[in-house]
Amino acid sequence: MKTLKTAGFALFAFILLNPDTVSAQKEGYPSQPVRLVITHAAGGTTDMAARLIQPYLQKHLGVAAVIDNMVGAGGNIARSFVFKQPGDGYTLLVSQQPSMSAGQIVTGARFEVLKFTHIFNIAGKNYDCVAVAKDTPFKTIEDLKKASQAQPLSSAGTGVGSNSYILAMLLKSRAGINITYVPFNSGTEAALAVAGGQTQMGTGALDSYWPLHEQGRLRVLAVSGPERDESHPQLPTIVELGYPNIKLNQMTGVFAPPGLSKERLDVLAAAFRKAFAEKEYAAAAAKAKQTLQPLGPAEFYKASKEIFETIQDLAPVLKSKKGAR
Repeated sequence: MKTLKTAGFALFAFILLNPDTVSAQKEGYPSQPVRLVITHAAGGTTDMAARLIQPYLQKHLGVAAVIDNMVGAGGNIARSFVFKQPGDGYTLLVSQQPSMSAGQIVTGARFEVLKFTHIFNIAGKNYDCVAVAKDTPFKTIEDLKKASQAQPLSSAGTGVGSNSYILAMLLKSRAGINITYVPFNSGTEAALAVAGGQTQMGTGALDSYWPLHEQGRLRVLAVSGPERDESHPQLPTIVELGYPNIKLNQMTGVFAPPGLSKERLDVLAAAFRKAFAEKEYAAAAAKAKQTLQPLGPAEFYKASKEIFETIQDLAPVLKSKKGAR
């Protein structure tokens, strides 16, 4: 009897301390693996963010989190796919802003950013960069501008509407660099194209380009953030180099299709919060030089909405596809 009373008290305490988990048990969610659809190929920034948190998310959801890299169209194939799925919490999207907003506004992809259920933001301050092939003479943004007046410079990046594309078009419209944009399926492929001399320059996630910079296979000239990157403070910002209206920050977060119930949203958000509390996760992210920016559903939606409105303002420039192959 004493054992039963003790067990009963323990269960009561568990219910009080873990309402989200109890709600999930009552509803039976999750009762099967959760699919994480990634917008880009393995090895890129978005993929890395998902893979770093995956084991801790699985631990706190109690089911497998299965990664599915669904590449193409700058991430829009994955976004459009997830947007059409049932809002049952079993198919989630790992995607970046502002490329997600650009996908809707610039390319007219079949999804609506602000109708996605915003679950949790994982990473932020993931700055893009401008890089050049090692055999080019370019040392500054001004060098690129001058050289491009005689002949357009080929520039690698991911799909039209991606963060890479946004930065390239900002450089074209606000720095006067004449660019022919060459899209690839992932940031890693784009960086390798620059390193291999297939293009003269490239734009994209610093995480994709920096390893090749360290190997001496290309040169990173500057980063796109409003301030220097904490992990690479030696790199100047484009703002510092004389272009105050060229800055871009990436956020990587997790979304669900429209219609996800509040109960299931709470379960997912709670699992992400618990994952962020894991010291091993923080250490792994630091080792990978990923800057974590945990934002719950409300804060995440607010930040996403602000980015969406910014891209709307830039739409005329971004919709101009002149120079894109």
